[in-house]
Amino acid sequence: MNKFVFVVCGGKEHIEELNFSLKFLRKYSKNEIIVLSDLKRNEIKIKHNNIIQVDTPENFDNHQASIFIKTGLNKFLPKAHNYCYLDGDIVAINEKVDEIFNFYKPPITFAKDHCVFEEFSPHAMNCKCIEEDAKKENIFNEKLSELFGKINLTNPKIQKQSELLLKTFEKLRKKPIKYFFTNVSYLFKRYIFPIKKFSLNGFIFLKFNKCWYNKENEIILFDYPYYENKLWGKAGIRFNAKGNFWETKEGEKYEFKVPKCSHLSEYLKKEYGIKIPNNWQHWNGGVFLFNDESEEFLNYWQEITIKEFSNPYTKTRDQGTLALSVWKFGLENHTNIPEEFNWICEFANNDIAWHKNLGYTKNGFKSEFKPILLHIYHEWGNKDWSIWQSVAKENLNT
Repeated sequence: MNKFVFVVCGGKEHIEELNFSLKFLRKYSKNEIIVLSDLKRNEIKIKHNNIIQVDTPENFDNHQASIFIKTGLNKFLPKAHNYCYLDGDIVAINEKVDEIFNFYKPPITFAKDHCVFEEFSPHAMNCKCIEEDAKKENIFNEKLSELFGKINLTNPKIQKQSELLLKTFEKLRKKPIKYFFTNVSYLFKRYIFPIKKFSLNGFIFLKFNKCWYNKENEIILFDYPYYENKLWGKAGIRFNAKGNFWETKEGEKYEFKVPKCSHLSEYLKKEYGIKIPNNWQHWNGGVFLFNDESEEFLNYWQEITIKEFSNPYTKTRDQGTLALSVWKFGLENHTNIPEEFNWICEFANNDIAWHKNLGYTKNGFKSEFKPILLHIYHEWGNKDWSIWQSVAKENLNT
């Protein structure tokens, strides 16, 4: 038999996520759904009638307890069944969800992550790479603030809004005939009409300081040519269009790309003798298929994960040890679950969106994408995000 499995321990916010996701899976799946938990740890009730109690080591915190159960599922579940594990932040959105079991390939089958190994590395190691990147962002924003007052252009929300506005300008520029009246209206409002401000695509432009603002009155973009000399003269910073980065008079560069490093790869090579290439397509631990054939893999994954709990250099996660297990068992080229069964929704990626008439997209509505399971790993409950709006609307009918 095919069965879905969730794991949760402790915190109210995680149980609320699970309760939300459970409603969706119960609506769309015909299969049994099991929740494993150490009920003694939980702050609120799990709203489900099929729960397996697992006693976890008392010296583990709630996060470690959840990982202990997740990586040891084969020890706590009945044998002779096919299982699909789901993180609590994964939401089923149509009845095809049960088709995921068709993609099992022994000994175990995972979905891909949205990043390569070196991009995951800073999130798995206490190597200070993310902190150093954040420090540079703070310095950059401080320099800008010398001209604009409080400003934070590196905030993911602000970056997303800025990119959205820039794409609007690009669209108007590339298709002048199609958007003729919009272009004329924009030019008149900005350069001819005696008005103090106007809007475009939901953002406000103030003519006196030539800056664009969002609904929260935060600057998301400014007229760079107007400020170029002032930025270089007062703040000592300018944009290098050829290299696509900001630079200071001291030669410091600010690129604000996704943080990445080799520290996880180097650590696994040194500690376990397994070298994982930085560009390997990382696997995601949020969705996987397993059965009795998966026991050896799961036993090793749990063993090595628990070992790393006490290591101050590695963060308490299961994906770094998952990668190690994959390469240990020679599964680095193993078949993965299709993307539609674990669509990882990135808030800062403007190409990922939903529209009530156009559906879901992963390429800015150049085409429609039809996901089955949404992995909403951050910005849970953000009412301004179209992805959350899509499930919030569905929730009204569950």
